[in-house]
Amino acid sequence: MININKFNRIDFLVLIAIVIIGLIHLPFPFDGDQAFFRLGALEIQQGKVLYRDFWDVKQPGIFYFYFLAGTFFGFNEIGIHLFELIYMLFFSIVLLLSLKSYFRHQRIASLVPLLTVGVYYTVSEPWHLTQVEALVGFPLFICLWLTYQSFKYEGKQRFFLLSLSGLIGGIVLIFKLMFLLILLSFWLTLLIYTVLVKRQNISKVFVEMFMPIFIGIIFPLLCVVSYFAYFNSLPILYQTFFLYPPKIIANSTFEPIKFFSGMKWFLNGFYPLLLAATVAVDVSLRKSKNILTLLLVVWCIFGWGVILLQRGAFWEYHYLLLFVPIGILATKGLDVLWESLNKLSSRLTTILLIFLFFLPLSHAFIKKSAILADNNFALAEDTQFKYQTVFREIYPSLRSEADFISQPGSLSGEIYVAGDPSIYYFSDRIQATSLRGWALEYFLPEQWPKLLEQLDLSKPPYIFIDYIQQATIKENFPKMLEFIEPRYRILRQNNNGIWYILL
Repeated sequence: MININKFNRIDFLVLIAIVIIGLIHLPFPFDGDQAFFRLGALEIQQGKVLYRDFWDVKQPGIFYFYFLAGTFFGFNEIGIHLFELIYMLFFSIVLLLSLKSYFRHQRIASLVPLLTVGVYYTVSEPWHLTQVEALVGFPLFICLWLTYQSFKYEGKQRFFLLSLSGLIGGIVLIFKLMFLLILLSFWLTLLIYTVLVKRQNISKVFVEMFMPIFIGIIFPLLCVVSYFAYFNSLPILYQTFFLYPPKIIANSTFEPIKFFSGMKWFLNGFYPLLLAATVAVDVSLRKSKNILTLLLVVWCIFGWGVILLQRGAFWEYHYLLLFVPIGILATKGLDVLWESLNKLSSRLTTILLIFLFFLPLSHAFIKKSAILADNNFALAEDTQFKYQTVFREIYPSLRSEADFISQPGSLSGEIYVAGDPSIYYFSDRIQATSLRGWALEYFLPEQWPKLLEQLDLSKPPYIFIDYIQQATIKENFPKMLEFIEPRYRILRQNNNGIWYILL
């Protein structure tokens, strides 16, 4: 179990380093996804019901995360990223305290937050921060660790640990139901190990394992279902969770360019860790048959399977589902190599080898730090915006679009943006319809007529359509443009898109 007394001075230095790395990312701009999650969370705060009044295909976990972040620290970049930093700092503490016994050398064990959370921040750009796959690493690790701990106990203690594992697993599913594959891989590994290694009866072990897991996992799921049942939203919840995703995947096509682009980003950011992790797998798994190493490898395998199942996406941030197990295994690899390095005649050689290992990981961190310092640490509003523009060049254009409808004399009310949701953020307005205007390429045929009905009913004073979404609309549902033309006139047209104003 966790031993707080083993928390040492090096651990504190590592946590300080995590805070510094996280602070550099505090003023990072929103990308489209983050602006969309923020919009949904803000509407929830204003009393709207997710899926009924604000729809997206994602499970509610990400919107709840943004809701908590915005409620405590503000619905802006600093507020959301500060909440994530606290979340990741707490995760780092859990990693340090729970994995001490996994490593032989405590100096190396102290590095585990740097090679997980630290690397996550280092490789991430605005698009990657606070994505589902990044945030879910914390509860997935807790679930794995509780599963691992249950190997060591019997009776009530095992029942309690497995119930907690199920409870945390239920929280994971609130972020994305597809992660059930990873959860099952943890629990089935425990089952197989208990049957094959401990020679216990399979039917007895199955009941003893999965009864507490079921009790635990069903509780958070029932809370969510009860909430939506209270608002009579179970039909749309069922459609969103179980009917729409298979249709969206079926309508998607495999795009090799997107796949190889995501793989390139992943390998560029994680290849030093992958090399070190290979050592851990070879020594810790093949030679010593460490069960925790096995669980981490299982996470990598089934996590990769989850990524592949989302064909038609293969976004870079999907690979963040692997940053926790790869980081822990890489630290284990360094732990294995440490004895060999210590045997080198020259300590300078050891230091040089360690420096070369961290060099690729430190390049992005140094670059971000230099940009932050060059912009006076983004302390003022103008320098913060200049800093954000470096990482997202389109930010000034999006703000100018929002400023256009925020001038004196502009019409008030909710708007509709078929394009980047950052326009909602900069204009301090919300979406007039429940159906989104972001990522329209994933709309199903039956959703387009519903969108027209909602536009007709809400009559937003302004509609913005960028050229990417305009092409999507023309290809999939040109009737939307036919709907707009007699009811709206073009107010402004530029390189970003077209503003329409209600007649």
